[in-house]
Amino acid sequence: MKWIKRIVVLLVLVVVLVGVIGVIAIDRLTKAGIEQGGTYAMGVETKLNSIHVGLFSGTVSLEGLSIANPEGFKAENFMSLGDGSVEVTLGSLMGDKVEVPLLTLNHINLVLEKDKGTANYQVILDHLAKMTGGGDEPVEDAGAEEGKKFVIKELVITDVRVKAEVIGGMSVPITIPEIRLTDIGTESDKGVLLKDLSGIILTAILSSVVEQAGDLLPGGIGEGLSGGLAAVGDLGSFGVQVIGDVTAQAGEMAGKAAEKLGEGAEVLGEKAKEAGEAVGKLSEGLGGLFGGKKEKQEASEE
Repeated sequence: MKWIKRIVVLLVLVVVLVGVIGVIAIDRLTKAGIEQGGTYAMGVETKLNSIHVGLFSGTVSLEGLSIANPEGFKAENFMSLGDGSVEVTLGSLMGDKVEVPLLTLNHINLVLEKDKGTANYQVILDHLAKMTGGGDEPVEDAGAEEGKKFVIKELVITDVRVKAEVIGGMSVPITIPEIRLTDIGTESDKGVLLKDLSGIILTAILSSVVEQAGDLLPGGIGEGLSGGLAAVGDLGSFGVQVIGDVTAQAGEMAGKAAEKLGEGAEVLGEKAKEAGEAVGKLSEGLGGLFGGKKEKQEASEE
């Protein structure tokens, strides 16, 4: 009987070990897939700090996703993510199409930079347009395998913080409390590839920024984003809803900036007036020094 118990214990240990190895392997594979997909879509390095796939719970958690800024721009990252979670229908994991009832992404930081006519968002959108066939020179996928597709019922993006900056000029911060996307990949029940999902998320965020606060963005950034997004084209059929009064928040910030500019102009006006009076007095003094005495003498002679 002892040897039977030992065999059972050994089998349990093997199963546990295989399970642990499987979890580690799927975490690494999923992490690599997200990083490769983001890098492919954006044309800049995408990194993910950590991810955990719960094979038995049907949940996925991730932390510290970052998309590098194109070369030549000031900020380290173009976009970064604090954390996120995914709910997955367990039965769909074994198939080619994974069903995701809810995908949540929290604490997005996005930096829009424009410097001497070039913009970081334009570099990324131009590359994304090529990947989706919307650019002048579409890039082929070099025969890479498509892999699993995803159907996402609802995608919630919260706490989106955007910094729009013209280098050497004005900088406008914008906060979008929440963006909701619905029915991603449900059109004709096709699903979307993992490498395309990052592009969908980015264009949804940028589209919301343009729609809600495009007129408040400095240096023609709003117009540039609109043109870049138009070149990318339609990445799929889904609904986008912005929750929260984004325009009022950004408008208040821009209003304060304009108020400060007005105060600055008023101060400059006062300084100019003072300078003018000083110049007038100086002119009178100079006149008296070089010509005033002569005029007085001529007047007295008369």
